Amino acid sequence: MATKNAKQIILPASRGNAPTTVLGRTFTRIKLGKVFAKRTRTGSTAVTAKTLRRPGPRGHKGRGLGEAQLLHPIKEMRGTNYQVCGLYPFPMGGGSPLEGVPLGRNLLSGEPVCCDPISWFMKLQVIANPSAFVMANPGLGKSSLLRRMAIGLAAFGVWPMILGDIKGEHVAMIEALGGAVLPLGRGVGHINPLDDAGAVAATKLLSPALAEELLSELHSRRRSLIASLIAILRKKPLDEREDQILDRCLTVLEDRHAKSGTVPVMADLRQVLKDKPVEVREVALDRGDDVRYDDITEGLESSLNSLCGSGAFGQMFAHPSTNRIDASRPMVFDLSRISQTESDLRAATLMACWSAGFGTVTTSNMLADEKIIARQRFLVILDELWNTLAAGPGIVDQVNALTRLNRQWGVGQIMASHTPSDLMAVRDEADRAKAKGIMDRCGIKILGGLAKAEMPLLTESVALSMREQEQLAIWQDPPAWNRRGDEAMEYTNTDVFATLDEPTVDDAELRAWLEDPANREWYFDDRTTTPPPGQGKFFIKVGSRAGIPFSMEFTPTERRSQIHDTEKKWHEAKNRAAKERGPR
Repeated sequence: MATKNAKQIILPASRGNAPTTVLGRTFTRIKLGKVFAKRTRTGSTAVTAKTLRRPGPRGHKGRGLGEAQLLHPIKEMRGTNYQVCGLYPFPMGGGSPLEGVPLGRNLLSGEPVCCDPISWFMKLQVIANPSAFVMANPGLGKSSLLRRMAIGLAAFGVWPMILGDIKGEHVAMIEALGGAVLPLGRGVGHINPLDDAGAVAATKLLSPALAEELLSELHSRRRSLIASLIAILRKKPLDEREDQILDRCLTVLEDRHAKSGTVPVMADLRQVLKDKPVEVREVALDRGDDVRYDDITEGLESSLNSLCGSGAFGQMFAHPSTNRIDASRPMVFDLSRISQTESDLRAATLMACWSAGFGTVTTSNMLADEKIIARQRFLVILDELWNTLAAGPGIVDQVNALTRLNRQWGVGQIMASHTPSDLMAVRDEADRAKAKGIMDRCGIKILGGLAKAEMPLLTESVALSMREQEQLAIWQDPPAWNRRGDEAMEYTNTDVFATLDEPTVDDAELRAWLEDPANREWYFDDRTTTPPPGQGKFFIKVGSRAGIPFSMEFTPTERRSQIHDTEKKWHEAKNRAAKERGPR
């Protein structure tokens, strides 16, 4: 008799096999794996296979056997809310769109996942504005995801603009893309609040109407920036009369420099205030009394002195800009040299960087409107948003305006922060309400590992099923306790990271690069080959649709460039030790 789990198969005779005739029919025996024949009570011969492999719903499972990673979708049908109400919310999303920057593979189907805010806004038209918000706990790949989108969009002709990299995490990426790195800090560089961002030169190419419009925008941008810098110094905004005086001083200053086409500096603006022109005295209401004029303008002059190099800001805003933005290539303002303790200087520098960046975008757009240059798209990246929003007053308004006007400005944006609570960490109550709306207005939400305690606040802005909330909480768990080399318990994630024993990429250049002990130590670092469960894993959420879970994959080129290595200071000691030991 056959064993309990054995399968009996009676096969008709085939050519080349010894036939057996039973009850007038001829049968033959074949060998399938471990096969043995038994005589049944009726005299028939049965072929019994212990290990007969049958194809599953996706085909034969195993390496090289052609298993289907993606099944054909079932037929779609439409119905009324009354008919399909019990099927919603759906357990998983539909097929992943193949439009945009390739990010990784779908964790459910294995198909490629492509996504970026500009492609999904312009081509797919599934979001209302070209913006994305990335949120995950530290160390789970949030900044790497931003860089991947920036690199992909740069290949599509969209230049990334990082208007204030506080930690210096994206400098290596901009350098690899051939972009401009503009460092700012005490004794490192200067940025002029009165810089025209190319507007004065552009007016010579524009029609008179557009030239006047561009100069008016330049005047408004200068006034708003200087008022914001003074507000950061004073911890309160300018009063009504001081604001009018500042506006009239800028008008006189711009008239003086219009004929020569030169760019003024802050000392020139202070000199206009000291010269007491008639236009300024009219709004100062000094009644023709010089003493009264001095009393009225004393506070404003003192604030301008601080911007001219004698105050807390030092020489940062006192000189012409060390570097100007080149709209024809990627760029980053590197603010990593500004200490975290100098919050006022960091906030003021961020405001100046934003003003210069969007002044460049405005000038580029107006030249493109007149068909003078080709239309250039930009991607504004705001990493570590919590640090940016907490920098000082005025920053929240700038970010809030970007989320509302990105369609009119023709720019895409990607913002990243750690948790929903970060948006509530700003000081002013009004700013907290504005900050909460920033994520609400983003077209795409990309979520990584987050603590369970953050879910109530997160679900106020993002519709998440209970299953999605549980998955996000699992992804923020730490890796296994054991270290690399424990074969019995080692955690591996070969979908995202290559292992030492079985590399997934057969690349001679990569192998040659790994011969350097320093590169090998970084490539096979314990935190890389034994990552946390949620490292590189995210949900893409658009509206109330079911999320698209995917795992981001690094290319060999990205690994060799080390642009995603944000722990270089931790690797320096290991690299030195590896070089001293020599090759293994």
